Amino acid sequence: MAAVVFFGEAASGSPISAQIPTDSAGVPVDTVSRVVVDSVLMARVDTVVEPQTNCGLAKSEVALRRAGVAAVFVGGNAALYSYFKQAWWSGEKADHFFFQSDWDQNFRDQDKFGHAFGGYHLARFGNSFIRSACVSKTKAIAWSAAYAAVFQLQIEMWDGLYKKYGFSYADLLANTAGTALAVLHETNPRTRAIKPTISYARSAAMRNADKFPGELRPSLDYTGQTYWLSADIDAMLPPESKPFWPGFLRVSVGHSITDWIDPRTGASLRAKRRILLTLDFDAEKLPGENRIWKTFKRQLSYIHLPSPALQITPDLELIGWYK
Repeated sequence: MAAVVFFGEAASGSPISAQIPTDSAGVPVDTVSRVVVDSVLMARVDTVVEPQTNCGLAKSEVALRRAGVAAVFVGGNAALYSYFKQAWWSGEKADHFFFQSDWDQNFRDQDKFGHAFGGYHLARFGNSFIRSACVSKTKAIAWSAAYAAVFQLQIEMWDGLYKKYGFSYADLLANTAGTALAVLHETNPRTRAIKPTISYARSAAMRNADKFPGELRPSLDYTGQTYWLSADIDAMLPPESKPFWPGFLRVSVGHSITDWIDPRTGASLRAKRRILLTLDFDAEKLPGENRIWKTFKRQLSYIHLPSPALQITPDLELIGWYK
């Protein structure tokens, strides 16, 4: 027997109905009827389901995400500017904008490693945020690199207005090197086997900073900072050699310095470079594949955890527990 199946209204508001043969349960019994049903249902769905973008998200969600990412970038820039203005740009202004080349000062370029590390992570985080807003890989890399470059450039421009600093070519080169490494990691995933990490332990001068005048703070505690290049040996080995190397161990080369501030008086000292070699634990190799846990492991992997180390300069020394 025939039954009338009513499917609601079209976009214009007029009812849509069809005489379709059905069984006792009201289900269409022939192929043609099924095609008709499917076609009408799809027409109905198209009037109420929001179109999807190339990344599988609704346009409204993409717009919301992009607004959120823009807010993060603007808010983050404002917060960091506020910090730098208070911490760095509170001294005496210069008579005019000026440049300086500050290679090999008393802290032996330890600040340049910090600039490169900052450029790398500004670009890395920027790329992740932009990709989350349904932006193509190529555009996300380009925009994140531009953001990192402009953000650090503005700092150098402000430095150029203050007597104590000046616009540093050396800092700009270090910024660019860090950003370039992040771009390389995104465009050539094999290069991620080598990545920058950091460790920090307060120096004696930092622990005594309240006992002498000055502006020593963690960002200037270069003696307490160590910057590393960490290599994933397991990823670099040929397949036949992998069983002979523990996959969770990396090899890292680090750069730090001896005291550049006298911990007793606060006077400036000419530091010596410390070159270190160590085995490093790879946090990304920890078990567990939960999405949040994997994100945490990845961020943790950029921090060098305490481990034995071999100091190569200024004196050869085995350090049982290097922080």
